[in-house]
Amino acid sequence: MSEDKYREEEDKTQLLIRTAHCEMPNLAKIVNCLITDGADALPEKCHMLPGIPVEPMLANPTKGVSEILTRFEDLEFTSEYKYDGERAQVHLMDNGTMRIYSRNLENNTSKYPDVIDKIRQCFSPEVKNFIIDAEAVAYDIEAKRILPFQVLSTRKRKNVENGDEVKVQVQLFAFDLLYLNDKPYVTKPFHTRRAALHKHFTPQEGSLAFATSMDANSVDEIQAFLDKSIEDSCEGLMIKTLYQDATYEIANRSKKWLKLKKDYIEDGGLGDSFDLVVIGAWYGQGKRTGWYAAYLLACYNEDEEEYQAICKVGTGMTNEFLKDSNEFFAKHLSESGKKAYYRTTESSKPDVWFEPVQVWEIKAADLSISPAYLAGVGEVHPTKGISLRFPRVLRIRDDKKPDEATSSSRIAEMYSAQPLVQQNGPPRR
Repeated sequence: MSEDKYREEEDKTQLLIRTAHCEMPNLAKIVNCLITDGADALPEKCHMLPGIPVEPMLANPTKGVSEILTRFEDLEFTSEYKYDGERAQVHLMDNGTMRIYSRNLENNTSKYPDVIDKIRQCFSPEVKNFIIDAEAVAYDIEAKRILPFQVLSTRKRKNVENGDEVKVQVQLFAFDLLYLNDKPYVTKPFHTRRAALHKHFTPQEGSLAFATSMDANSVDEIQAFLDKSIEDSCEGLMIKTLYQDATYEIANRSKKWLKLKKDYIEDGGLGDSFDLVVIGAWYGQGKRTGWYAAYLLACYNEDEEEYQAICKVGTGMTNEFLKDSNEFFAKHLSESGKKAYYRTTESSKPDVWFEPVQVWEIKAADLSISPAYLAGVGEVHPTKGISLRFPRVLRIRDDKKPDEATSSSRIAEMYSAQPLVQQNGPPRR
């Protein structure tokens, strides 16, 4: 076999393995199939099935309607409300069992027993199994309105019982269909998936609704729809291709889906927030003496499997948030000090080090090259990293694992995409 042919076969095998793992994250079964039947058998024996969660498709940020029209030039697309809740992947199996999985594939069924009961009334009799993608949102049934994410976050995380214990009512907003009646739908265009979802499911107030959408594509119409989404207590819009380049990309942050948030436009800052891992802290002074008053945050480098420091944050935190964070991280001190897989400089050394256990969502004004932080070092500058300017805390991301934090390559990509960097070129070496 020639070297080129060998590489071609190797690439094919790797793709088959990655696809199988995305659709069925069961390494034991995949390895067994590889040993007994070979990689070519993976699509048949290790494919998507209800009861096994799949990694969700994610969206890329955009800063305005004009950018959307540029990116989706000559493509038909739709705009959907972007709901401020928790991702919910709902599975119905052949035996009638229903499960709900979180964004990071955790079984959240015991968190939403009331939702399970409601959803059973919302699909047609001919449906025997399915996987739908949805957002679980806190909902005021009497007022028929969406409640803030903070309300949803007060709901118990596990072992919720129907009845008096359900203090926060939840409505599911379904927006995609991944599997139906023994057939995967992920390779079908979004227009087909959406049509099947609407055909086989029936909305019920307080139980299930379809994501509010609009297929028009003029600047004025999208802007008006964005304003309406904010008025209706949503974060903004999701923009999705309908026909061409419109498949569901498992475990991928795809350019087929774009997200447009109101604050992206209003802030005049970066077009996306960052999900960063807390790895250390500094003690405060004055009223905050003895408290952790500022925190060291890091992105994740997937290739090196290390956390790279990106900024120090001490703003955007209420006294209650600081108190809760102090109590939480006091239980997660790193007994060995700085971890070998923490990439930091001496100038950004905190007073204490933590285990990598929690992810925070952070907003910032822009990205800059910094000798004090090593996020994305070597990707834009050979010895310096990238840092966030004027970072502030938005919220805790309980739905994300530390190794699902924003990647260093994504940080470098966003740095290079800034207008000033594109205008002036990369930094001097």
